[in-house]
Amino acid sequence: MGQPAAVQAFDAFDALPAPAAILAADGALLRANPAFRAAIKHWVGPQRPPWGRAPAPAFENGERHIEAPTPDGRRFEWVERQLPDGATLVVAHDITRHVRAAEDALRAKTTLFATLTHELRTPLNGILGMAGLLDLGKLEPNARTYVGAIKQSGELLLDLITEILDYSRLEAGHLALESAPFDPEATMQSVAELLSPKAHDKNLELAVVARSSAPALVMGDDGRLRQILFNLAGNAVKFTETGGVVIEMAARPGGRLRFNVRDTGPGVPPDKQTLIFEEFAQADAGVARRHGGTGLGLAIVKKLATAMGGEVGLVSKLGFGASFWVELPLAPVESDTQPQVISGIRVCVLSQSNVLTQALRATVSAMGGLPVEIDDRPDVVLYDWRAGVSAEQIVALKRIARAVIALAPQEQRDAIAECRAAGVVHYTLKPVRRRSLAERIKAALGEDGTSDAAVEEPDAAPPQQPLLGLRVLLAEDNPINALLARTLLTREGCMVSLAQDGEEAVAIAASGAYDLILLDIRMPRVDGLEAAERIRAGAGPSSRAPIVALTADAGEEERARAFKVGMDDFLTKPIDANRLLAVAERFTTRPNPATFDAE
Repeated sequence: MGQPAAVQAFDAFDALPAPAAILAADGALLRANPAFRAAIKHWVGPQRPPWGRAPAPAFENGERHIEAPTPDGRRFEWVERQLPDGATLVVAHDITRHVRAAEDALRAKTTLFATLTHELRTPLNGILGMAGLLDLGKLEPNARTYVGAIKQSGELLLDLITEILDYSRLEAGHLALESAPFDPEATMQSVAELLSPKAHDKNLELAVVARSSAPALVMGDDGRLRQILFNLAGNAVKFTETGGVVIEMAARPGGRLRFNVRDTGPGVPPDKQTLIFEEFAQADAGVARRHGGTGLGLAIVKKLATAMGGEVGLVSKLGFGASFWVELPLAPVESDTQPQVISGIRVCVLSQSNVLTQALRATVSAMGGLPVEIDDRPDVVLYDWRAGVSAEQIVALKRIARAVIALAPQEQRDAIAECRAAGVVHYTLKPVRRRSLAERIKAALGEDGTSDAAVEEPDAAPPQQPLLGLRVLLAEDNPINALLARTLLTREGCMVSLAQDGEEAVAIAASGAYDLILLDIRMPRVDGLEAAERIRAGAGPSSRAPIVALTADAGEEERARAFKVGMDDFLTKPIDANRLLAVAERFTTRPNPATFDAE
């Protein structure tokens, strides 16, 4: 006589090679086969299903699928089916091998992308660098137009490469978040200074505003915030044709900071606003074709903000610009830095740009100053410098205010000489740094509150080159990049020694004293990171010299590695002339006063 069907079914259940169990309606374990007991070691019962804390979707047609890891590192796909009596049958399939194979393939793809993009960047950086050198020389109008077209096309291609690489890294899960104290205003300022050349080329103003409630120091990932703001502000500069862009920061309740990137561009149509943060989405296909881009920049912003526990969004009205915002949990940290205060000082901003005027008035208010109009007895006039200003106009301003401070673009250093010739003693560079502005205002008014506007005569001798005689060690294995950097530095009076690789750089640094060391990160024999470590560890005359990394990889991982080995700053290729010279000036030990005095 044969066995009952129930016994046969029970035997078949136990014989299943895959882990299987029957759960009561409340989740209690009613039955489990040997494979289940061997694979699932944790307790299973009400409020604790076999897949642990992994979220379970709703049943569809009596069935649902859940993918989850087990404590021993394996990964299972669970299939749960509803039975007529209210219980459920769960069967698990071990997909560990497939998941690891997919992860390995994704890592291989990301490595391939990284290698390819680096190899693409190297010749492209050379093209852009040489075009930049040509642009610095004397060219016929037609030739200058052609050089400008080369630079514009090359920069567009470089942006595309960067976006694709960033997105592939995020898709591969290469997103390790750091947590360290940092100055969020300094991060905003660094983004503004990086984008300033592009904004200047389009005659756009680019400004940074930190509200008075914003903390000086917060805990979080400085690099990821920089990447978010760079994408948002870069998009704003790209799509704005007139006016400008403002990067703003304000404190929110619960230890959160909100960053706004406001522009005077075309705005975003209402029907596109919900889609704009999706992959490959474009607010306006026609505009996107004109400016280029993959549509990945804002998708990257959303992924980064979500990973950091934050939110993103935008407010926009078609034809009236857009304000993209990101709110992040960045808790304040105690800081020894004293806030910049200009309490009670009456400041007038004279500029043809409403964007710059409003941003500087907000900055003055945040420092305790009083923004006023020109006919309201200002103590200081912040004058947005432009070509053609006469000495008579400056004299008229000095009759109204106790001091005049010129605002000069960092891309037009010859404007400083023009200011001097017109009789302006004090100046600060745009994008304006809040700390620098406060120092200039105090210097302009003098410690006793009197103006020193008459320190010099307009026909005084021109200032010396700030980098004249600076000894620089440049380690760069690519001859075109080496030629570019060396040419830019020697034009400013630097004495440049060239090393072909990291090994040679370490030897040269050990044999002589240098004011500044520039190291390409990827070099043969010894790379820039190891070279920096060895220079710092050595007792040579340049062991404490400022070291700046040069790299074609704009990723935050590369930046973090550079700072970890003791480097002081980070320059991405193609090397921008103004950025390179600004970094060199910052690290020179020569005095760099707020005013320029007659020799």
